[in-house]
Amino acid sequence: MHEGYERALMANDVASLTAFFWDSQEAVRFGVTESLYGAKEIEAFRVNRGPLNLDREVLNLKIVTFGEETGMVTLEFQPRASYRGRRGRQSQCWRKFTTGWKIVSAHVSVVAEEYSDQAGKLAALPIPSDLKKGVDLNIQRAAVIAQPLLELAFEPSLETATVFEP
Repeated sequence: MHEGYERALMANDVASLTAFFWDSQEAVRFGVTESLYGAKEIEAFRVNRGPLNLDREVLNLKIVTFGEETGMVTLEFQPRASYRGRRGRQSQCWRKFTTGWKIVSAHVSVVAEEYSDQAGKLAALPIPSDLKKGVDLNIQRAAVIAQPLLELAFEPSLETATVFEP
């Protein structure tokens, strides 16, 4: 069941992806930027989403069943294309109906990058893994040191100093 869904996802096979979901108003899919309620909303999302950057590497796949009629699929994924370099998570609750296994609830989220990782990419200065802990600690220290300055209240009418030019 999960393998077929994953193939359909990579191919952006909207008809198959739609068929994997329970055809009910009670079906739910929470995505990175959307909350979809009911099979019609889920299908409309699939139809309107572009096929870009769908290829991903699946990591930490876990499939757990409860009896013969309910299963949970959880996984982490790493997009192969550059979607801001983020890792994601996905969970699906599957239920076996007379028509076969269907997803009744799904959730997709993206794991936020740490500030040091984002800043390093923006500045084109990757942080070596053996130095990352120290960099993160120094960023935390800088935030504590800057806090009193950030709490200062300035009058809106306060004029700034003129620019010194030698």
